[in-house]
Order: sequence, then structure tokens, then C-alpha cells
Amino acid sequence: MWDYAEDGQIITQAAVYSKVCIYCGTALLKLPSTQFGSREPGSNHALLAQPAVCKTCGWWSLIQVFQGYHPRTMDMECYSGSIGSLLEFDPADISRPLSEIRKFIAAKQDSVYRLSPRIFEEVVASVCRDLGWSCRVTAYSGDGGIDVIVDGPDGATAGVQVRRYKKTRKIEAEQIRSLAGALILNGHTRGAFVTTSSFRRGAKSAARRFGAIGTPIELLDCERFFEALGIAQRKTWRLDLEAIRKRIVVEGVHIGSGKYAPYKEGEDLLDRNIIICVYPADEFIDQRVSASEG
Repeated sequence: MWDYAEDGQIITQAAVYSKVCIYCGTALLKLPSTQFGSREPGSNHALLAQPAVCKTCGWWSLIQVFQGYHPRTMDMECYSGSIGSLLEFDPADISRPLSEIRKFIAAKQDSVYRLSPRIFEEVVASVCRDLGWSCRVTAYSGDGGIDVIVDGPDGATAGVQVRRYKKTRKIEAEQIRSLAGALILNGHTRGAFVTTSSFRRGAKSAARRFGAIGTPIELLDCERFFEALGIAQRKTWRLDLEAIRKRIVVEGVHIGSGKYAPYKEGEDLLDRNIIICVYPADEFIDQRVSASEG
């Protein structure tokens, strides 16, 4: 889902030095720096590399320090940067693994509206499972308005209704009343309504009234859904060392040069100061034009 693409010197430098994911805003996990090449006393021929990764959507960045052999290096060390580029695909494609769809919509939240309703139900169910619940998606028909069933202790079940709506199409009180009826008819002890939009005041009031008479209904709007998705993503995240090894050997974008300094194990390479940074004329002009237009 994430590939390397050269995005230009200015953009890459800003992204590599960012402490948060440029897509979803999650604080990046900065991995320890590593030295490759000669470790002989007195030798300054080496490659230093340090990756960072987002545990929510998988975006990554990498800084490389070339010592003693980079084409731009004289008596200095050269810095290169690489960043993840999101590969476009159709979120409605049912052949895509749910894990990839979840990363994609975490990175580009508006893409959730391009999911098919069925895939969104599967995503919601997968998030519930990763948060520790046992659940299943119901059949297309005969579910009485229940899309996901969550199994609780002692045979108790909860019914979840899932609606992938545009932001402007808010959930009405009548839809909450309909869900409450389906919960009672199907013997569920509680329920939840998950939507990519939001709830009108009457819908929230209806949920409170049903809770007061013994049928609690939890409401998850778009913001709460993405919060739950982020928690599930970070909980199930695993470090892909093979992917990181491949990124380290990719040629990055030159982002500057600095004074040569011996490597200290585990040091943060982003603390090395860029002394010389020459921008391509077209990029520098583009940035100035963008700033003036903003």
C-alpha cells in the first residue's frame, strides 16, 4: 500500500523532519539509527540510516547520512530523505484485504465514503474484534436492521447497525427507534449505531430514553469511529523489518550536507545540523508562489 516516490527536496525534507504522520497526524514511532559500512578505527566511510513509521496508517519516512562516498560529499557528510507515497486504489474493491483498506481510510479519511456499505460493515466488525470483542457480520437479509452481532458473556448479545452516510446526511431519531425495535425483537441486550456522519439532537435524545428503560444504545459518529479505528490499528501494528531493509537501500532525495561527525550508537540522526542546503530553482519558486497565494 505504501511505496517510495520522489516528492521533491523541499517536501521530502519537511516530511522527514516531521514528528507526526503527514497523513493521519499520529505521532511517529522513531526507530533506532543504524550504521552500515566500515567500522574500522579512523575510517569515515559509512551509511547511517534511521526510519520512522506511523502505527495507525503505515506511512513511513527515512533519513540517510552518507559519509565518505556520496557524489556530493567533499569534507562533509550528505543527507538524503525518503518518504512513503500512498498508492491509490479503489476502496470499494472487495478483493482488497481489510487490513489494507483500514490503512487506506485511516490515511485518507474521506475515502471511507467510497467504501461499499458491505465492506464498511466488515471494517466495523474487524475493528470490534481487534478491540477484544467476538462478533460476526449478519446476512444481507433477515437481520432485522442489525448488521453486526457482538457476543458477550453468558450468551448475551449486542446488535450493531452500520450506516455509511455522507456527512450531510445525519442520523434521525426514527432510525434510533427502529434500531431499538430490532434489538428487542432479536433478543439483544444492548446496541450500537455506527455511522460516518453524525447524529441529530433528537437521535441522541432517543438513545438516552431507550437506555433509561433498559435498552442502552451507544452512538458512534464519524469522529468516534476513526478514534476506534486508530486504537485498533495501533493495537495490532507489527514492525515489518523486511520492508524497512528495502527502504534503507532506496536512493532518496538529497536534502543537504553537514559537518562530518563520528557515529554514536542509537543517536537521533535528525539532530545533525544541515549546514548547506541548495534547492532546485523550480521547487523554490513553486514554494514561494504557493506561499504568496495562500
